[in-house]
Amino acid sequence: MMRLISMVTAADDAFGCDYALVELTPDLGRLALRRIAMLRDQKRTDADLCETYFWDYHAEYFSPWIAEAKECDESLAEMLDGLPTVAEDWMEAPAEFSIPDSLRARMECCQIIVRESGIAFVAIPKHTSSYVTTAEIPLMLLEAATAA
Repeated sequence: MMRLISMVTAADDAFGCDYALVELTPDLGRLALRRIAMLRDQKRTDADLCETYFWDYHAEYFSPWIAEAKECDESLAEMLDGLPTVAEDWMEAPAEFSIPDSLRARMECCQIIVRESGIAFVAIPKHTSSYVTTAEIPLMLLEAATAA
């Protein structure tokens, strides 16, 4: 299992959910690969299909700046800056990394985006109309997760 962290992108303010944590388990890897295969099959029928969306709650959204405002002993933002990049805009967090409940963002309409090249996550911060989106977890990481 890999614990992956991505900065999120948003059209407006990120509303206290600047990052997303995804536990890339073998089960999630298999689910993603199955859905990618399904997308490829559907594209044979309709070449205009680009991606598909499913309800999904694998991503946990959070913001380290809430922690800094509370003057935590260890700066979460600094720790995140030091994480190794494993693919594109994804960093790998240590196995013991966890998000305190006080830093979690409340989200609605959480979804997984399935593309031929990988998966990404999208959600709406509670009580807003803006979407936040993660980077795409590439196919090579999904395949590696299932081999573990």
